[in-house]
Amino acid sequence: MLAATDKVLVTNLKGQQYRALPTQRLLHGHTVNVPRGQRFSVAVLSTGNRRVFNGPARLKVIADTVRLITGPAPKVFSLAPAELDLIDHWIAVYARPRGVVSKDKLQESEITLQALYPVDGSLLLTRNPEFLFKGDLPREGNLMLFDAKGKRFWVEPLEGEYLTLPPAARFEWGQSFTWEVRRLTGGRVVSGSFHIASEETARALLQARVPDTPNALPESRLFYGMRLQLAGAYQEATEVWDSLNIQLTPQGQLAPLPASPRS
Repeated sequence: MLAATDKVLVTNLKGQQYRALPTQRLLHGHTVNVPRGQRFSVAVLSTGNRRVFNGPARLKVIADTVRLITGPAPKVFSLAPAELDLIDHWIAVYARPRGVVSKDKLQESEITLQALYPVDGSLLLTRNPEFLFKGDLPREGNLMLFDAKGKRFWVEPLEGEYLTLPPAARFEWGQSFTWEVRRLTGGRVVSGSFHIASEETARALLQARVPDTPNALPESRLFYGMRLQLAGAYQEATEVWDSLNIQLTPQGQLAPLPASPRS
């Protein structure tokens, strides 16, 4: 699935219903209900095209395509070779997507400090890494960075949840780092790694940006998010997922974005 408004529902072979979300896969026998005023877009890989259904419509997945049971005929568009390659790459990397994992349920009592960004193993599109932590900061702690050879690169006192590094810490394109937060008295609290993209890669990904505007197709935003995610640029990809009202982990685990509480 490439795009769906929030009232489009999928019914599986067990009769279970769930919201249609981008990157979900439809299987033989699944049905899709598109209410009046709703929109649903799906890639049919067997024909290499994209079909857009406007409700009210009811669809059923048969063999390698989506059959229209009731409703107006879909609008059909050809997918570009680059888009088909992107979908193939996505399916290969996230071959068996699973439900979203709640970190709160995994050793919750043992998690005292988390790094919200940079996400562990992520690709950065800037030479100015920023850190954001959540949890209990050590009373006297340091952020320590090490280069690809394990040599200490920089040490910065950790005085708050948000941290930027001074210009004297000269980061270059293409460098890789590991980092640790350590107590002054010794002991590692949390650690991670990141890689700074080459200048060419950063420029290409940033120039390909699809703006979050009313005129931008959600399918185009999705393809841009997929490209960022596959490159490992998780921070920028998250901004795209947020605009599409979904959450997607670096492992490809999908969930709808929680609704904002009403004031």
